[in-house]
Amino acid sequence: MKTIILSIFAFAFLLLNAVAQQADYGQLKNDAEAQYAQGSYARANEIYSRVDKTKLNPSEARWVEFRLADTTWRAQAATETADTTKYEQAQKQLEELIRVSDKESDRDLVWAEAHESLADFFWTRRNNMNWGGAWPHYQLALDWWAGQRDLNRARDRYLKIVFRAAYPSSATNDYYYTYYGNYIPLDILENALKIATSANDISHINFLLAMTMRATGGDSRYNVPDQFEDALKAGKQSSWYDDALFYYAEWMGNYGTIRPLEDGQFQQEPDYEKALELYRRLLREFTKGETRYYDAAREQVKNIIEPSMSVAVSNIFLPDSELQFALNARNVRRVDLAIYKIDMTRDVHFTTSVEEEDGEGDPAPWIQRIPTAGRAPVKAWSKNITDSQTHKQFSEMSRI
Repeated sequence: MKTIILSIFAFAFLLLNAVAQQADYGQLKNDAEAQYAQGSYARANEIYSRVDKTKLNPSEARWVEFRLADTTWRAQAATETADTTKYEQAQKQLEELIRVSDKESDRDLVWAEAHESLADFFWTRRNNMNWGGAWPHYQLALDWWAGQRDLNRARDRYLKIVFRAAYPSSATNDYYYTYYGNYIPLDILENALKIATSANDISHINFLLAMTMRATGGDSRYNVPDQFEDALKAGKQSSWYDDALFYYAEWMGNYGTIRPLEDGQFQQEPDYEKALELYRRLLREFTKGETRYYDAAREQVKNIIEPSMSVAVSNIFLPDSELQFALNARNVRRVDLAIYKIDMTRDVHFTTSVEEEDGEGDPAPWIQRIPTAGRAPVKAWSKNITDSQTHKQFSEMSRI
């Protein structure tokens, strides 16, 4: 009888102890995840390091191992240290967590999270944006979430991975999507568009689709204007409205729309009027400081509408040989050209470094400082430019 009573007490003690341990772990996990959500990775790592993994079931023990490795490298990335020891340890631990569950039937949440962590490890660390190392891990994590039944959670995680892959947290102000050759496959973006629900997300994904089509080329480039138009539908309430306006305008100014040719082929031709409309729309709807594209858009408007002309030769020429030069002009209807004979030793004057430092002398290139007033040209003629398309660049190779 005493043996039975002692056994009951022992069982009750163990049960209460296990419940207490689970309660302690639950609290520690909640605290650590709260710190993680705030970006306090060192603090999250410290809390998880207090967990006794031997008292946990295999699933929770595996989660703790993952979080310790994940927070180790993320905390280290927030420092300025050049020591790579912790990075190497964390990478090795994450790769081991993947290896032990790499059979398709064994792939669990930790497997997907470890892939995502490794992708971030390669892609989001300061001065270490390795897209080639990151994308295979992002893709496997995306594939795993695409197969989950908890649709709301899967949607949230899928879109977050896509957006982080497009815009890493370590990106500088000069960065834009595809800057590093990092473009997300179109099928992934199309999947993201199907599951997106908010106007901002839909606008963002359409923008990414347009930028990907722009970067990858092929037949998809014909759809770039339509994709940009879809990205603009949410209006200024979208975080990506100014990005879409600027890069859409840039596309129209460089490539434009598709024009069918007589042989059944297609040719892209710049549409400067559409580009001008988009640049002016950006300047009208945003003030300076509201968008990083303000100054660039204003400069592009100036480039499109102002008259410009340049003449250049590609080489020197032998005496009595035929001369060839390139004439480029925009927004002008006639160009007057003249050739003068000069004496290089008498007529050319170079500004010295001393004069430049003192602010003296003409800063214009030497060839622009050669006086022509009063000189009779060796040859003079005019070129009429009658191109019908507004703001179109005129280019011609001329021979003399």
